[in-house]
Amino acid sequence: MATKELLLNLGKLIIGIAWLDGELQTQELNILKEVLFQLPDLTGDDWTQLELYMVHPVSDQERETLFARVLESIRSPADKAFVLETLRKVIAADGTVSAEEAAALAAMEQDLDRHSSRGLFSHLIIPLRRILSQGQRRHRESREDRLEDFIKNTIYFRLVTELRARGTTIELPDDQIKKLCLAAGLMAHVAWIDREFCDREHEAMVTALRTNWGLPPSHAHLLVELSRASILRGLDLVRLTKGFQTYSTPDERKAFLRTLFAIANASHKTSFEEIEAIRAIAKAFDLSHQDFIEAKLTISRTDRHGL
Repeated sequence: MATKELLLNLGKLIIGIAWLDGELQTQELNILKEVLFQLPDLTGDDWTQLELYMVHPVSDQERETLFARVLESIRSPADKAFVLETLRKVIAADGTVSAEEAAALAAMEQDLDRHSSRGLFSHLIIPLRRILSQGQRRHRESREDRLEDFIKNTIYFRLVTELRARGTTIELPDDQIKKLCLAAGLMAHVAWIDREFCDREHEAMVTALRTNWGLPPSHAHLLVELSRASILRGLDLVRLTKGFQTYSTPDERKAFLRTLFAIANASHKTSFEEIEAIRAIAKAFDLSHQDFIEAKLTISRTDRHGL
């Protein structure tokens, strides 16, 4: 029977391969479930490690590393056969095989054959075409190294991952970037109270990030897109509020309540549900009822429907 190490590494590789066409398909994730079904002791921490690879596309370099981990986990011909069968199923899962997917599968099949021909200690040998990049990979931070960021500030994790993929950075202190990501998550939470986003809400969030924190337009739009995508997947409001509180002063939190009301009022005025959502955030910020009222009064009574 395959070891837990092999199954988890293979699970991550399945996700990495599924990202080849730019999105995760239900059929591909069903194959992941089939693999994980063989792990009766799958823990919450194990699942979180898999989620690290679900929230953002996997790069070619990451996919290469994930495959190398699978190779190192293979201990028997049965393991190799299981891995090969699984890889073929993932590639064909959505009914079409692109040229890129076919090339990736051929390369992995070739490496699996090389691996099996080396015998008992083959898991200690790195495929030749990876030797040149071995030194760089040794110092390259993996997603697992950033697990704490993923848990505490998912949007920050996604933003950093995307910026690295683009080969760019935001010229701000790291703590400031973390605060911006938490703020974007809270704005997205308020915008999503009515279960829809509109262009006016998007632009209001971009304006807030640019005006209040000096974020360049391109980065502001990217952060809004990531926060919207993250809120659709589900974000922990407690982590968002407590995280923002950690990086902000009381005056900043008071000012941010006004920003949240501006987001709420960007589309179809401000609803009772949005007001109550902001009230809950103010309470989590340890702000007074008066602080909340002052922020609410920045929106006209008409736009608040008299509330």
